[in-house]
Amino acid sequence: MSGIIKEEITVRKLLLICLIVVIAVPSVFAARKKVYAGKVSDYVYTDKKYDFSLNLNEEWKYKIKKNSSDFRLVLTKIDYPTPPEYASAPDYTKIPKMVVYVVQTDLAPRAFVDSLLSDDYKSKAKKEIMKECEILNLIKSTGFVPERLVTRKKKSLKIDERKGFYWTGQAKYTNEVSTSASSIGGKRVKGGFGGTVVVVKDGENMILFHAMSEWNYFETLFTDAMKIIETLKFK
Repeated sequence: MSGIIKEEITVRKLLLICLIVVIAVPSVFAARKKVYAGKVSDYVYTDKKYDFSLNLNEEWKYKIKKNSSDFRLVLTKIDYPTPPEYASAPDYTKIPKMVVYVVQTDLAPRAFVDSLLSDDYKSKAKKEIMKECEILNLIKSTGFVPERLVTRKKKSLKIDERKGFYWTGQAKYTNEVSTSASSIGGKRVKGGFGGTVVVVKDGENMILFHAMSEWNYFETLFTDAMKIIETLKFK
């Protein structure tokens, strides 16, 4: 008889443990759930933390970053042309991309852009920005040799009554390209990248946009990027 009682107690304990697990597991997953920087509704991005919005374009796919990140949004062009020099190796083409970043700074828009271009200026924020602002940080990789970054244009602007500034630049390069996965040798390609940094100051916050593509198509990229940037609105 005592054995039966012990079995009943054991069963009850197991049921209680199962019940606790069933209750606890959803809570654990909820705790792990990502909190995103904002949301997109009808192709309008609204930032949760900094209260600004952007009208996106269906020709770009978007990825919203974590709310804990200073990088808020990444936009990637869906359809883009391949430069003639990469006709036999299209995967080497730089995919047109734009990132949105927010940082607190006392610097004015032009001074902030100049600090990014300066070899002498260093800060924690600049180090983070350089990870995504590829036109400013052309790291050498196997077969890829970038040349000096050349400024093409600098200009002040105003968006939603906030002061801003933009810079565009070009960096030529030489790249060793494999024409196929099985090929031992390859060919040497000369090309170039075009990039822009656009900043808009809202109080202590600097909203930064960086876009980059192959130089052949940079003018089109810049026009498309500015159409999105110019829809920037603050609540």
